[in-house]
Amino acid sequence: MQKDINMFFILLLYNIDMTNKYFDDIMLKAKNIKIILTDVDGVLTDGSMNFFADADNKVTEIKKFCAYDGIACHILRDCAIKTGIITGGNAPATVFRAKLLGMNFLYQNFLSKRNPFEDILRRTGLQAQQAVYIGDDFIDLPVLRRAGLACSVKTAPQEVKDAAHYITQAAAGEGVLREVAEIVLKARGLWNDVMQRAENGKIGCSPKPELLFIDGKIQNL
Repeated sequence: MQKDINMFFILLLYNIDMTNKYFDDIMLKAKNIKIILTDVDGVLTDGSMNFFADADNKVTEIKKFCAYDGIACHILRDCAIKTGIITGGNAPATVFRAKLLGMNFLYQNFLSKRNPFEDILRRTGLQAQQAVYIGDDFIDLPVLRRAGLACSVKTAPQEVKDAAHYITQAAAGEGVLREVAEIVLKARGLWNDVMQRAENGKIGCSPKPELLFIDGKIQNL
């Protein structure tokens, strides 16, 4: 009964159609999840790239992230669900954000994402069916086809959406990770614990792990 209530509120909150790749199957897959991995551009951001050049012509990329995704990372850490990023980019803002949020993994400069995904599974001792991957473009396809719960965004190419189990209602850069995190937490029966932490002012109080940061330009996998 409680599961049915939780599913109803997920559907109501995100205006999800039950035909969204068979929501019962999505919830079943989500029950097994112990790690959520994601791309950056087009998932955690809206996909735009903004560059700023200072007086010395030093160019810096500026990224805009969503606060809801940030809180999601803290909640996931509190619930012992690991998080990580696999990206083809190398923006300092991404490194700063991953450390700030207490994420476990950051693999940058990897246009080929399958090896980083497999490396994370090896390091954690997890199986592919215990992992979420959120991606939005063709370079994400090998991991989307491997992950236990593959998620994408509604602005992704059709071929990418076809490879996903779940398409978020949130637009890119507007809480995609938060939406997926809530589905996982509710499927795993952890939502009441999250609400109790919120009521007690304990969100994000668990210790932050040391970020495992691997740069594909320096270390091949």
